[in-house]
Amino acid sequence: MDPIQRLPRMNKVLGIALAGAALYGLVRILRMQNVSDLTTLSLVNPRVHQVTLAGLFLRTEVAVNNTSQDSVKVTKPVVTLTSKGKFLTQSVAENKTIEILPLSVTQIDTIEIVLNWSILTSLVSNLLQRIPAVVASFKKGNSRNLLTQLGVPLEMYFTTYVNGLFYQSPPTKILG
Repeated sequence: MDPIQRLPRMNKVLGIALAGAALYGLVRILRMQNVSDLTTLSLVNPRVHQVTLAGLFLRTEVAVNNTSQDSVKVTKPVVTLTSKGKFLTQSVAENKTIEILPLSVTQIDTIEIVLNWSILTSLVSNLLQRIPAVVASFKKGNSRNLLTQLGVPLEMYFTTYVNGLFYQSPPTKILG
């Protein structure tokens, strides 16, 4: 057979191979999207951990509920703290991937955020008058009342990647 006659046959084989690869890629992307849609993430127990001269140390965990039959890989979430939608601070980003098993709930280790006093001072007038009451409340172990005494509306949300797809949670009101 002449090489020129083989050319149309090779083009067909190449076209079929490219179409197969494209179909495989599309199915894989749709499956990843489905797993991402069936996976829910939520903040667990956002709380004041410590009060120091540096500011408030807030901690939370993130629970990942994978209701799909496939495993999910998520990056360690970055938690962001806002007040009335205004950025205040966020946790340190870590390049850590966590595998979530199928049909299970996994709690990601504790995430800490530091909210320094200068940020709070910009939000609240006469904050200096409130700091002694906040510190006294924390020493008594009354951390639930702590944020109420500050009188600052606070929300938390987090961002992560689920199977390579970006996800941002809706804001969770801490105080408000």
